[in-house]
Formats: sequence, structure tokens, C-alpha cells
Amino acid sequence: MVPDPVAYAGEVRPAPPRTPNYLRFIVTGAIVGFLGGAIFALVGESAPDYSSATQIGFFGVMFAGLGALLAGLLAVLLERGS
Repeated sequence: MVPDPVAYAGEVRPAPPRTPNYLRFIVTGAIVGFLGGAIFALVGESAPDYSSATQIGFFGVMFAGLGALLAGLLAVLLERGS
């Protein structure tokens, strides 16, 4: 919700533009990426040398970094578009 314009010394100043909260975008992207990596590790073919917990951790961290990067990029694009 955009706040109403503020009267200041006889002038009406427009409300500042809304910007996305970058931290929320990045954390959400990391969580979604981790979940996607965990699903990828569980659904994919199991490697005989590694336990499933190791595979979940490995792919989860890789996908979390990728998800955080893409979510941050999305936040920047949304800010530039508005």
C-alpha cells in the first residue's frame, strides 16, 4: 500500500516509490532453491559413493545459491521496472 502524499510547508510531496525488499527475495530464493535441490537429489539416480543426506546437502546448497542469485536478479528487475 502506497502512503498518501505528505503536506510539507505548503507543498505536497509525492510518496516515495516502492522498492522490493532484497533480503526477503534472496532468502526466499535460497529456500526454494534448496528444496528444489533436495528434490533433485532424491528423485535422481543415487551415487553409490555418497549417502542420500550428502547428496541432498550438496545439491541443496548448489541450488540454494542459484536460487538466491536468480531471486536477487528478479528483485533488481522489478525495481527497475517500477
